[in-house]
Formats: sequence, C-alpha cells, structure tokens
Amino acid sequence: MTPDAIRRVQSSYEKIGDRGDALATAFYKDLFGRAPGLRRVFPDDLTSLKGHFDAALALVIRNLDSIGTIEPALRDLGAQHVHWGARPEDYVVARDALVTALRELSGSTWTAEIERDWRDAIALISATMLQGAAVETAVFAERLIDQES
Repeated sequence: MTPDAIRRVQSSYEKIGDRGDALATAFYKDLFGRAPGLRRVFPDDLTSLKGHFDAALALVIRNLDSIGTIEPALRDLGAQHVHWGARPEDYVVARDALVTALRELSGSTWTAEIERDWRDAIALISATMLQGAAVETAVFAERLIDQES
C-alpha cells in the first residue's frame, strides 16, 4: 500500500471515532447476513467479542504504516482463527462485511478510492493472518504424522 492510501484508511477510520461498537455491530450483522453458517462458530453474546474486534482493528489500522511490527500478532491471530473454524474463503466474506459496515458508518465521506484502499488494507491483513493459519495447519499435519509413527 502506498503511504497516501494508508493515510486515507487511517483518516477514514478516525472519522468513525468512538463508534467502534457501532462498527462491530454493523460488521457482525452483515457478516451473518452474508454467511449465516458462520453464526454457529461465534458465542451467543457478542459483547466481549465486539470489544476485541474494535481493539484489534484500531491497533492494526494505527500501525498500518509499519505493518511489519504487528505481523507476528496477525499471524498468531490467523492461527487462532484456524481453531475457531475459519476457512480461507471466510476472510473474503469478512472483508466484504467490514467494507460494507465502514461504508455505512462513513456516510458521505466514503469514496471509491477509500473503498479500494480499505480493500487493499484488509487484503494485506488477511494475507498475513492466512500465513499464520497455514503454518498452524502445517504444524497440525506434522503432529498427525508424528502420532502415526
């Protein structure tokens, strides 16, 4: 991502301000509307999860211009998502749900350029998480082989 694109993403996120709960609520509503089957892998009460989602997103967006510093944490998060049942295709659904939620909360300040920047940012974040998921899956495969030996 270019420095300008990163600044646009950060600025658009800052404009949402302290509406993190609204963003998380809109995100999960859209996510479950797009993929009702995903609802079963989440707790009934999303209150705690919404807080984690907002905090994680804020941290990642704040550090987008130095993504290397948070890559290990993103890979760990991807590994955790394997245990929660996330599949690679779920990341695409989540990206679309997040973009929709951001667009809804941004109102008239949302532009095609900002949407493209957000999609690029989410792709970068997702790819890093999927790397962690792939490593976790490979480690599981190795353990399986070791158990059979």
